[in-house]
Amino acid sequence: MLIHVIAAVVGLGASFGMPVVAKFGAKSVTNAKVCFEINQKIEVFAKVGSLTLLASGILMAIVNPALWSQGWFIGSLVIYVLIQPIVAGILPKTIEKQVDIVMKSSDGELSPEYHQLDKKAAKLNGIAHVAAVVLIVLMSTKPF
Repeated sequence: MLIHVIAAVVGLGASFGMPVVAKFGAKSVTNAKVCFEINQKIEVFAKVGSLTLLASGILMAIVNPALWSQGWFIGSLVIYVLIQPIVAGILPKTIEKQVDIVMKSSDGELSPEYHQLDKKAAKLNGIAHVAAVVLIVLMSTKPF
């Protein structure tokens, strides 16, 4: 359980921090390049935390098979699986497009296309963050 909680703090903390770095740090092309480098380092914590969170949760359920009959546990797994296409597919592709734009740009202001992708990334991050909060509530309160 301790590993599970630490993984949640590390993984989710990093996941919540990355958009803040991108949003408030990327005011110009030069700043955006630095922000992407920082987020690339932070992303390691998000990925390792998320995978450790999943693995430790499954391991706890193997040790305690009664969890497989708990609605909050099954619901948490379903939410985790449903959010993966966004956090592991759509969002990284959107950010990759932003990185490409920034790396091909000369120093100066960020392009309208970059800002449009930033709005899309913000919406996707919002969905992921809501899912994370729901997961935390389900696992903390175990309502059903």
